Amino acid sequence: MRKDIMRASLGEFVLDLEQRLLFLNDEEIAIEPKVMELLLYLHQCRGRYVTIEELHEQVWTDRIVTDTAVRGSVKKLRVIFKDDDISSPSYIKSVPKRGYKLICESSPIVEGAPESFTDLEPAPPSTTQSSLKKEQYKYRKPLIYFALLVMLLVGSAVFLTHQGLHFPSAQVTVSSVDSLTEFKGEKTSIAVSRDGRYIAFTGRAVKSEHSQVYLYDKLEKTTRQLTTQEPHAMFVRFAQNDKALIFSNTLTGNSSLKLLPLTVSDPESAMVTLLEGRYLIGEIQLGRTSSEIIVQLANQPQSKLMLYAIDLEGYQETRLVAVSQSDEFIVSVSTSPDRTRLVTLNLQAGRTQLVLHDLATKQETRLIDDTTPLKKVVWRNDNELLLLNNSSIRLYNLKTQKEYEVYDNRGALIKTIESDHQGGLVVIKKSQERAERLYIERSFSGAVSKVIDTRPEIASMMYDSQGDELKWVRILKDDLNSLGSFNVKTKHIDIYYQSENRLEFLDVSKDHKWMLFKENYRLAVYSVEQQKVHYLTASFNSSSDGVFYQDDQYILYGVQVGGKWEIQRYNLSTEISEVFLTGYRSIRPASNGYVVAGESGELAYLDSHLGVAQALSHRIGLEPITRWHVKDDRIVWSTYDHLKSYIHHFDLNKRHYHVTEDFFLSLYPRISVDRNAARVVYLSVQINDAALQQVSFE
Repeated sequence: MRKDIMRASLGEFVLDLEQRLLFLNDEEIAIEPKVMELLLYLHQCRGRYVTIEELHEQVWTDRIVTDTAVRGSVKKLRVIFKDDDISSPSYIKSVPKRGYKLICESSPIVEGAPESFTDLEPAPPSTTQSSLKKEQYKYRKPLIYFALLVMLLVGSAVFLTHQGLHFPSAQVTVSSVDSLTEFKGEKTSIAVSRDGRYIAFTGRAVKSEHSQVYLYDKLEKTTRQLTTQEPHAMFVRFAQNDKALIFSNTLTGNSSLKLLPLTVSDPESAMVTLLEGRYLIGEIQLGRTSSEIIVQLANQPQSKLMLYAIDLEGYQETRLVAVSQSDEFIVSVSTSPDRTRLVTLNLQAGRTQLVLHDLATKQETRLIDDTTPLKKVVWRNDNELLLLNNSSIRLYNLKTQKEYEVYDNRGALIKTIESDHQGGLVVIKKSQERAERLYIERSFSGAVSKVIDTRPEIASMMYDSQGDELKWVRILKDDLNSLGSFNVKTKHIDIYYQSENRLEFLDVSKDHKWMLFKENYRLAVYSVEQQKVHYLTASFNSSSDGVFYQDDQYILYGVQVGGKWEIQRYNLSTEISEVFLTGYRSIRPASNGYVVAGESGELAYLDSHLGVAQALSHRIGLEPITRWHVKDDRIVWSTYDHLKSYIHHFDLNKRHYHVTEDFFLSLYPRISVDRNAARVVYLSVQINDAALQQVSFE
C-alpha cells in the first residue's frame, strides 16, 4: 500500500512538510529544529505578514525568548536561502510594524512512496538513487559525530557540576556607543519601537516652551514634532503594536493621558484623550495584551501613585499594584518582554527596593532591598534587568541574583534609559550633570528681581533670620550632601554637616547653634557646638517638617503615629518630645497663636494650642520640595503642578490673598522667605541640553 507524501517547492529549495526536511538540488540542508519550525509556520501563513508577537505565541510555545532570538532565527533562514539583500529579498520580506512574510514562489509536490518498507521487496537502487544515498550519508555522517560530541560535552559539564566545578558565564560588556541626536534641547523620557527604528521622546527646545512629543527616525536620521499645544508632555510609550503613541501630561491636579495614532499623516489632529482631570499620571508601560497599558496613577491629592491596567478598547481601569506603607513610593516600573511580569523600583524610608510582580499569580518577590539609590529599571530580556544609578548602569540576573556594572555613568550624565528590544539601550545623556543654576531674590512689593551670584554646587538656599549677608545652603557635590553657610559678599562657605543620604534643609536657630533638617525620611537636629545629630523621628515614622519655637528652646514638628498626624514639641535641653497638638501635620507660630495645616494641607488658625480652629480656605503644598512660612502674620507658601510653580501670599490680619506664578524650573518651589515676609529667594534652573544615544552590548 502507498500513500501521498506532500512536499512544497520554495524557489530553488524543496520543503518536506512531513519529515520536516529542506533540500537544495536533492541534497538535504542542515537546519536547526526551531528554525525549521519557523520556516514551516511562515509557509503555512504564506500570503500574509506574521508579527513577532504571533511567532512568540505560535512557534516558541515551549519556552520564552526575546524578540532578538526570534530575529536571530529569521536571520539564520535568510543565510540558508542566501537571501542577503534585505532591501530586495527573494524569500523573506520584513516590514516594520507588520512582521515577516514568505514571498518566494511555492507550489505543492506530490510523489509516491512506500507506506512500509516491510511490505515490499527491496528493489535495486538506480544509479541516481544510489548516488543520492551516498551524498546524503556523506552529509549526515559529520552530523552524527557532531551530535556525539555535543552529548560528550554535556555529560562532562554535568559531571564537573556534580564535582562542585562550574563554568564561568560570560559577562555583558559594551560594544559600542553611538550618538543619535545632538545635545540640543531638554529631553525627559523615551520609548523605542519594537523594531528599534523609531524613538519617541518628550522635551522642549527652549526654557519658555512647554514640553511636547517628538519622534526620531533612526533610519532617516530625522526628528519630527508630533504635538504643539500640550501643556506638559512628560512620559511616552509605543502601544497597539507600534501603531500609536500614548503619553501623559503630568500636571499635578489636572493630569491627562492621550493617544497619538501613527497611521495618519497628522497624528495631533486625530489625537484621543484616554484620561483627563486626574490628580497625577506618571510612567506608562505595556500591559498584558496589545490593547492594554499599565500606568502610574493617583486619583486623589492624598493618594500615592499606584499601578493601574487601562484597557484601550473599553477604557476600564484595574488596579494592579498598590503601595502598602504611607512613606512608600513607586519611582520606576517596567514590563517584561513576555508581558507576564512587572518589576517596580520602590523607595521606602530611605531604602531602595526592587520588586518582581507575577501578573498571573499576583506573587511578589523582593529582589533588592538596600540603601543604594536607583533611578530607573528596564528589562534587557526575560532573565536580565538593567539598573540606572548616579554612577553606573548595572545588570541584574534574575536566575543567579547577581549584579555587576556594565556601563559607567560618571558625573550622573545619563538621565534615563530604555530597552531597544535588541539587548541594548537608548539613553538620554545630559550635556552636564546639573543645569546652570541661578538664585533669584524677588520682592513682594513688585521691585526688580536680583540674581545672587553663587557656586554651581549649591542646591538650595535659605535666608538667615538675623541679616542679609549670610545665607544657609545645602551643597550637593560628588554624591555628598552638605549643610552650611554661604557669605554672599565673600562667597565663602562653611560646612557643618555632611551625609551620603538625601538632605532637606528646614530651619536654623537664631543663635546659629542648631540646624533642623530631614535626612532621608527622618527629622533631625544638629548641634553645631557638640557636632552631634539628634534624630527626632524613627525611620519607620512618616514626618512632615519642623520649626524652631520660643526663642529656640523647642522644635515643633509633625509626625504620623498609628496612622494619625500630630504635632510634637521637642525640648532641646532635655532631648524629650511630647504631644503638643493632635490632628495636624504641620505648624508655624504666628504673632498670637498658630497657623496649622491638616492632613491634606488645609490651613487653619488657632489663637492658642487649645483654641478652636478657624479655617483659612487655603491649602499648602505637601510635596517634599514645597515650603511654607509664617512671618509677621503673613503666610507664604509654594505649590506646583510640574508646568508652573506658584508663590501664595496671604495676610492673616487683612485676609488678603494673591499669587505669583512662573514656569516650574524657572521658579523652583523650595522657597525661603525673609524675616519680614518682604522678599523670597528661590532657585531658577536653566535648560540642560541632552542627546539621545544608543548603547549596544555584547
